[in-house]
Amino acid sequence: MGKYEVHGGTGRDFDFNVGPMEGVGDRERFGDRLWADVARVLEVSFAGFPGEAGDRGSHRYWFEDNAMSVSLYVDEGEPGWVFEKAPAMLTARSRSETAETWQLAEKLYAGLVATGAYFVAVFAEDGMPIDANFDIGDDW
Repeated sequence: MGKYEVHGGTGRDFDFNVGPMEGVGDRERFGDRLWADVARVLEVSFAGFPGEAGDRGSHRYWFEDNAMSVSLYVDEGEPGWVFEKAPAMLTARSRSETAETWQLAEKLYAGLVATGAYFVAVFAEDGMPIDANFDIGDDW
């Protein structure tokens, strides 16, 4: 049993925090690039589901079909936390009968890390860290 599967189960989410390995810069541009990479990794088209501006410079994205729902929220990180380095909050949930949410999460983590462009930390629904490609500390 893999590290994602043990945290899976009906209705259980995995929360991703993602940040660029090189300066955040413009949040909308970062969000658009991440959103495109998420679509590529999950092998779906997010055409027709562009991001939209939120409050205080944030940016939100949402996609939903019969197989999955995916949301992304890009904002400033919280200084001094993991979230400063990985300020985007990403959630993907399977709606398919053939794939579990933990499988979607595992695929998403592997695909985003493989790009070499992102810091990625994954947390179980209860806030426990599952995986990260950078040091998130031990204070959980």
